[in-house]
Amino acid sequence: MDAYTISKLASDAGVSVHVVRDYVLRGLLHPAQRTESGYGLYDTQALQRLCFVRAAFEAGIGLGTLTRLCRAWDAEDGAAAAECLADLRQSVERRRQSLMALEAQLAELARSTSERSP
Repeated sequence: MDAYTISKLASDAGVSVHVVRDYVLRGLLHPAQRTESGYGLYDTQALQRLCFVRAAFEAGIGLGTLTRLCRAWDAEDGAAAAECLADLRQSVERRRQSLMALEAQLAELARSTSERSP
């Protein structure tokens, strides 16, 4: 097992240790094992989950939604996880449509601005 300390996990994911600790408190991440002194050690799966959660959060997915998904994964509740994933895909599609509309508006603004310039 690749063992990551919380600081190594944070560094490899490009986030602060505070973000990792917050995600652990919310139940988004769990240490794979603990040292004798009680420090959490994380595995590659935790790093992958952290990167996914962070990317989804930065794309506008709320932590509440992500927490529900992670809890369903941890409980190995396939039906609940599938429902969460379907909701996430709908959210992503709505966001994508909104961004496409915004992009079209920006292109129109750029076009009209360039037409006004001498």
